[in-house]
Amino acid sequence: MSEINVKSLIVESATKYFSKFGFHKTTMDDIAKHIQKAKGVLYYYFKGKEELFNEVLKQELDTVKTALKKIVDGENDSIITLNEYMLTRLKLLNTAVNYHETLKADFFEKYLFVKDVRGDFTEFERKQLTSILERGRKEGYLDVKNINSTVNIIMMIVNGIEIPLFLQNKYAEYENTIDELAAMIVNSLRAQKK
Repeated sequence: MSEINVKSLIVESATKYFSKFGFHKTTMDDIAKHIQKAKGVLYYYFKGKEELFNEVLKQELDTVKTALKKIVDGENDSIITLNEYMLTRLKLLNTAVNYHETLKADFFEKYLFVKDVRGDFTEFERKQLTSILERGRKEGYLDVKNINSTVNIIMMIVNGIEIPLFLQNKYAEYENTIDELAAMIVNSLRAQKK
């Protein structure tokens, strides 16, 4: 088996274990036994459980980023793009169980080792939202006075609702509310016809 395949196998197994049992209850032994390899093989590819969790989280968020980038780079106008971006973001993050684990850790114990991966995702989101708002202003569809401030507000709103949606497991219950919220944000930025 090639090195790339072994590393992928480790990450795949770790993803299942972290998703099911969480960071603390998953051990390197569990993962090694699952892939029928010696624990030392895991340490050949990853310094420890934290680095392995980081890789799992990075891949999970990369999947979300790919889908969101596709929306931003699509042919729709900025109003449709912004609405679709917000709805898709929340839908995809709802299934990102390892991301939820890091949200939980924000309240109880900081997972400082995921800071870079989470920071990268935040920076990615800032760029995508900035791109949508700049395009909307150029198209004349969105009336945005200060793009940076507007991005900050949108991010505060969507990050603020992650706790009830993901940690309190209320995504299905609030699905219609999410649609309303996205529409409200988009409509508040919509340029008024003169």
